[in-house]
Amino acid sequence: MSEPEIHTLSVNDTRAPKPRRGNIIQRLLRRAQRFMISKRKLSTRNLDRLCREFASDKRTLVVHSEDVDHAPYFPNAYTVTKRPDVPADMHVDLYYRDLSRIESDSYEVVLCTGLLEHVPDPQRLVDELRRIVKPGGKVVLSASAVFSFHECPDNFFHFTPYGMKLLLTDFSQIEMVRGASQPFETIGILLQRILLQCDIFPPVRPLIEAMAWTMRLFDYTVIRQYDTRHMRDERTLTDSMLPSNIQAAAVK
Repeated sequence: MSEPEIHTLSVNDTRAPKPRRGNIIQRLLRRAQRFMISKRKLSTRNLDRLCREFASDKRTLVVHSEDVDHAPYFPNAYTVTKRPDVPADMHVDLYYRDLSRIESDSYEVVLCTGLLEHVPDPQRLVDELRRIVKPGGKVVLSASAVFSFHECPDNFFHFTPYGMKLLLTDFSQIEMVRGASQPFETIGILLQRILLQCDIFPPVRPLIEAMAWTMRLFDYTVIRQYDTRHMRDERTLTDSMLPSNIQAAAVK
């Protein structure tokens, strides 16, 4: 009984598989559906402003805070991240429970941005940051408010100023709680998030991107803002009724 004939394909064999024209067209179409002129995130400028405002050369613990270049503002920082591929002084678990390994009352400043919404127990995390900071030291925070879902399924909470104040109840002083952006600026940020997280009919993308970058100009037309529509007077005035993030600073 003869052995079955085995066919092999050489590099020059005309029968070798070739890239399918349909696949190339699909890849080009997908790239066009995701094309952006500028890759810079609109929300970063508000994080940069926060870091600039609370800049310190004191010993600082920087937790997460990956969407902003904090190094120029906190030169004596000890950095902590959950991402194994990101250089840091300490790598921890997904929900930063490993912060318990850091000594109490050991840092004069703690910076934590873009994290509270990604842990299932934000009060625990805030309490841990308070434990770590020295008495009289400051914890600086930023967390999502009116923002797209991101890093799901680990996106558990988005915050209001009142929810943030509730988290900071045990601090001796809440120095600041504010919206990171004005309402039309927030709409621009959300338009950019649509571009970042959606495949969109290619000819429309440049128009949406232009709207995203120019939308905040309409904030110059806003005279006053209120945190409710039912009672618009001095009692309900707010710095931003539609912020992308809530920023806060509290003293232990």
